[in-house]
Amino acid sequence: MKILVLNGSPRSGASNTLKLSTAFLEGMGGNAETVNVSEKRIEPCQGCFCCWEKTPGKCVIADDMETLLRKYREAELVIWSFPLYYFGAPSKMKAFMDRLLPLNLPFITETADGKPVHPARYDFGAQRQVLISTCGFFTVENNYDALVKQFDILYGGRYTKILCPQGELFRVPQLRGRTDEYLELVKKAGAEYSSTGRFSPETENRLAVPLYPKVAFIEMANASWEIAETAGVIGSVPMDPRERLLRQMVAVYTPSPNAPREEKRVEFFFMDTGKIYQIKVSETDAAFVKDLSGFAPYSVRIETPFSVWQDISAGKISGTEALFRGKYRVLGDFSLMTTVMSGFSPGKTQASIQESLKKQTTKKRSMLILLLPFLALWILLPVLEKWGALAAILTSACVPLAACFFMLSPYDNAAVFLVTLLSVAFLAGAPLSIIVTLSYALFSVLWLVSLFLKIPLCAWYSANGYGGDEAFGNPLFIHTNRIITGLWGILYLFVSVWTWFFMKSDYASFVGLVNSIAPALAGIFTAAFVKWYPAHYARKG
Repeated sequence: MKILVLNGSPRSGASNTLKLSTAFLEGMGGNAETVNVSEKRIEPCQGCFCCWEKTPGKCVIADDMETLLRKYREAELVIWSFPLYYFGAPSKMKAFMDRLLPLNLPFITETADGKPVHPARYDFGAQRQVLISTCGFFTVENNYDALVKQFDILYGGRYTKILCPQGELFRVPQLRGRTDEYLELVKKAGAEYSSTGRFSPETENRLAVPLYPKVAFIEMANASWEIAETAGVIGSVPMDPRERLLRQMVAVYTPSPNAPREEKRVEFFFMDTGKIYQIKVSETDAAFVKDLSGFAPYSVRIETPFSVWQDISAGKISGTEALFRGKYRVLGDFSLMTTVMSGFSPGKTQASIQESLKKQTTKKRSMLILLLPFLALWILLPVLEKWGALAAILTSACVPLAACFFMLSPYDNAAVFLVTLLSVAFLAGAPLSIIVTLSYALFSVLWLVSLFLKIPLCAWYSANGYGGDEAFGNPLFIHTNRIITGLWGILYLFVSVWTWFFMKSDYASFVGLVNSIAPALAGIFTAAFVKWYPAHYARKG
């Protein structure tokens, strides 16, 4: 299919609308020729009608339209791509449309429904049209009426449209999460159009949903300008860029299910200017505190250079990575920081949050799966000996069944292999003291070896409470769990040593029970450490 893209934006390749058109073409999987109309020499139509009388089908104006008319005639699909300018097409695109006059005959005919038209000079019956346009308002209603009416008259049922208000948001890096989501939807629309010549009702409905609610968009749009609302008034000053960024954050705030029920204060101290700002958040919304008189004691305080926060909000560096590198520090309730700040992520919509929660609640990893084979070996083998070994093998054999309810990790499979191997060795005649001691030593090795892997053992299981697999991209989370993993590995190394001596005593049958005390105490320490250490690290900055 020969596809012609008429990019009518004066911004040419930097057009926000062109981003949608490019996504649409990607979905179609076809190649297209793109014409930047604003860069072409297109004189206004003179209304001389020479193209109808003296030089039929040919305009007497010598400019780029002669070539463009030929491209237009030969195209099987024409994609009109331009932003809405004053409720119509940009001036150069309007001039282009005016200069399509040579493609019509001068005679007047009447359509089946009684509308007057000039019939086409050429056969365009197989040619299709797609109108893709963005605008700067928050809705299509009362903005696109004139343009849509013009295309209805020109092309009737031979065109399809994607009208996207809030188009200026596609140039804001901080909102890329949401705008990329919309571009993926446009890409899907392109794939559907390529195969069926239309959009599915579901896709059409989703395309019609604004990027952000009206109130949020108005706040972001007004905050995006480099001038104050009172520009032109004596004494007015431009909006502080720090305030503008924080207002945009407030506009995209989407409370998470764990958002605080009571109002909390998030305070920002930008170290390069010494200025302090506050945002108040709750389980329903967020608001920028306009003046110091409205300030209250902070719940969490972020101290950072403004440039760092700009990079974080633009997605140039993740907040967790910047924190891990010491680019900013956090005072106050660190747990509140992680809960509240996730709501300011520009890519977070209620739908995406629900989808993320759905992924988290499908299958989780459980460290109990890892421990069960070892527990069976440690507790039953010293007491029941051969029957204990068989019970450990049976427990290990049941682990694959747990995959019906849990997500198994590589360490679960390693536990099954090691316990089965040790149990078989005991049944083959290996001394009890060696098998039990070796089991603790190998369990220790499992933890210590994982320190050299990308995801340490402890992180596989504790990720359940930190967003699932998303936590593996959090360097502070991995760092904290690497410390915990190392401590547990060393603990069980010591356990294996005293187990050897314990097995030589008269109380060998109680070794499993005695050895459960140390892990219980270590578990209490771990629970306290995971709360204290990240907050301690964040305070250092």
